[in-house]
Amino acid sequence: MMERKKPLVGILLVIVFITILGVVYLFYLTNSLMFVDGYLTTFFSFSIFSIVTWINVLLTILSLIIIPYGFIKRKNWTRIYALVFLFWSAFETIRYIVITGEKIIYFLLFVAYVLFIMYLLMSPVKRYFNKSTTAIVPSGETKQYKYNDYTLYSKLVRLKNGKLQIIYFFSKRKPKSGTSIALPNGYQVGVNKRSGLPYLIKGG
Repeated sequence: MMERKKPLVGILLVIVFITILGVVYLFYLTNSLMFVDGYLTTFFSFSIFSIVTWINVLLTILSLIIIPYGFIKRKNWTRIYALVFLFWSAFETIRYIVITGEKIIYFLLFVAYVLFIMYLLMSPVKRYFNKSTTAIVPSGETKQYKYNDYTLYSKLVRLKNGKLQIIYFFSKRKPKSGTSIALPNGYQVGVNKRSGLPYLIKGG
């Protein structure tokens, strides 16, 4: 059984932020190459400036392709790439502040980079990218177990502490989620005296 995960609000914000940032940067670069004298020659020359610019272009284009797709698909390696991209962008922001002297805009960008880096390092985000949400039913538990009119099911749930746990329950009708199984080893059936509903208890 696979547990579906909806994208977190913060994940969507990261996607939107990086997408807008990438589009604006590429537009600015294209405008500079076309209308700023000498910029095109410098861009294609072998210098520290051109190398750094090419790195920025490569990382930006990759971020526009990789991050939206990978974040929605919960690929953890794209989270790592996003961290690298944000770290690099934060470093570049500091460099631009030193070169241009512009502090307000670049400082706000730097703060945004740091906040998103911290967000991507949070435990809930790591769990979002963790795809180990498949309930593994031990071998020998593939047959149905019935108690009177009830069938035994298993279901994978996430606890408040973030851990995953398999629970067992009986139902007369097929539930919306859950897999019918045989009686697990080490369990026996108990019955609620008031409702008559069976349940599993360890032992036996």
